[in-house]
Amino acid sequence: MNKLSEIFTKLTDKWKSTSIGKKILFGTIISVVLALIIIYVSYSNANKYGVLFSDLTSEDGNTISTKLDELKVDKYIKGNTIYVPKEQVDELRLQLAGEISGGSKGYELLDSGNSFGMTDEEFNLKKLRATQGELERTIKSFPQIENARVHITPAEESVFIKDEKPAKAAVYIQLKAGTKLSSENIRSIMALVSGSVENLPKENIEVIDDKMNLLSKGVLEEEEEDFTTSVDKQQAMEREFEKKLENALMDMLVPAIGRNKVNVKVYSDLDFDAKENTVITYDPNKVEVSSQIIRENSSSEEGTNSASPVDNNMGNTTPVNGGTNTTTKEDITTNYKVGETTSKVISAPGEVKRITASVIIDGKLDEATKADLERLVSGVIGFKEDRGDSISIVGMTFDPSANEEEAKAIAELKEATERERRYQLYKTLAVAGVSLVAFTIAMIFMFKVMRKKKDEPQSTLDVVIGGNIPVKEAVKFDPIDLEVENEKTHLEQEIKKYATNKPDQVADIVRSWLAEDER
Repeated sequence: MNKLSEIFTKLTDKWKSTSIGKKILFGTIISVVLALIIIYVSYSNANKYGVLFSDLTSEDGNTISTKLDELKVDKYIKGNTIYVPKEQVDELRLQLAGEISGGSKGYELLDSGNSFGMTDEEFNLKKLRATQGELERTIKSFPQIENARVHITPAEESVFIKDEKPAKAAVYIQLKAGTKLSSENIRSIMALVSGSVENLPKENIEVIDDKMNLLSKGVLEEEEEDFTTSVDKQQAMEREFEKKLENALMDMLVPAIGRNKVNVKVYSDLDFDAKENTVITYDPNKVEVSSQIIRENSSSEEGTNSASPVDNNMGNTTPVNGGTNTTTKEDITTNYKVGETTSKVISAPGEVKRITASVIIDGKLDEATKADLERLVSGVIGFKEDRGDSISIVGMTFDPSANEEEAKAIAELKEATERERRYQLYKTLAVAGVSLVAFTIAMIFMFKVMRKKKDEPQSTLDVVIGGNIPVKEAVKFDPIDLEVENEKTHLEQEIKKYATNKPDQVADIVRSWLAEDER
C-alpha cells in the first residue's frame, strides 16, 4: 500500500512539475484515445447486434423479452426495439413472429379454450373482444396510425322494433409524428367499423385522437356538401384545361411573334354529366323467324248436299268409289322479323362542349397573316365548327408603358436579389475574417505564454490554467551579522570547520590532551 502511495505521489509531483504545454498535449492525446475507444466500442456493438423487432407495444415487448430469456439469447433493449446478435436475427424472427399480436388479440381468442359448456353470454363477449382486436390490428396497419383502440357497445335486440337499440362504437387513435388524417380518412375508418359490426350505423361511431380531439365531428355532414365541392373541382378542371391550351398557344406563337407582342386567352365549356346513349339500327332485309304449316284431311260418305247452289259449287268434295267424299285443308303461317342492332355509348364526364380562343397581336395584321394565324390556332385548340367553337384574332398596338414598368420591376428585383447576395457574401467573409484574426491572436498569445513558461524556472507548486491569481515574487532580506569579525572569531570558525571536515583527527587530539592532563 505504501509503495502504491509513493508511486502515486511521484506521479503527482511529476505531473505538477510538467510544463503547461506538455499538460495540454497529454490531455489532447488522452482525449483522442478515449474518443477512439468509444467509437470502436460503439462500432463493435452496432456490427454485433441487429434489430429483431421494432415499434413493439409493451405487451409484445414483454412477451418477446421473456421468450429470449427462456432461449438464453444475448439481447439488449433500446426504447421499443429489441436487438440480438446479427447471426441469430433471421432464425429468431421466424421463431418468434407468432408471438407478436400487435398489442391486440383477434380471432385467436376463439381458437383458445373449449366452447363446450360455454354460455351464450360468454361466447358473445369473447366474440366482441375478438372483433375489437381485429379492428385494432387493421386500423394500426394504416401508415398514419401509431396505435389504436376500439370499444364497441353491442346492439340490444327486442321483439318490438321500436325498442331495439343499435350498436355504438368509439375509436381511439394515436397518430405518428408529423401526420394527420383527412376527412376522407376518418370516414373510411368509420365505414370500416360500421361494416364490421352488425347493426352499427356510421352516426353512432366516434373517432378520438390522442390529443382529445373529436375527429368524427361533422365529417358525415361534409358528405352532403360534396356537391358544392365537386362544382369547385369542375371549375378548377376547366381552368386547368384552359391554361393548358393557353400555354400551348404561347409556345407556338412566341417564337414567331415575340414574347411581349402576343397575348392569348382561352375559355372552355366542359360537360361533366355522365350520359348513356342507346342507338338502335334496323336492317331493311326481313329475316324469317318461324314457319307453321297445318294440314287437315277429312273423308265422308255421299249424303245430302246443301240446298244453296253456291255452297254446292264451293264445296271441296271429291267423289270417290261408292260415293265417298275426301276433304283436304292446309294452313301455312310464316313469321318475319326486321333485323336490328343495339349499341350503348356512355359519355365520360369532362367532354368539351365549346372552346373560345382570343388572340391579340401587337401591331396591324393583314388578311393573309390573320388567316395563317387562325389556321394555326385552330390546329392547336382542336377547333370544331359543329360544336360552336370560335377564334378571334385582333391586331392592335400595345401600350409600351406596361412593358417598361414590368421591365423596371424585373430590374429592381434583380438588383435587390444581387444586393442581398452581396450582403450575405460580405457578411460571411467578415465573420470568417474576424474568426481567423481571433484564432491567430489566440494562437500567438498561447505560444507566447508557453514560451514564457518554458523560460521560467518550474515551481513544484501546481498552477491552475487560466487562473487569475497573481504570482508574488519572493522577498529577499539582507543577512544580519551578529558577531564582529576579528582574529579570535576567525580562529574559532576555522577550528569548527576543521572539526566538521575531520572529526576523527579532532577526536584523537582531544584524547591526547585528556591523557596528558591525567599524568
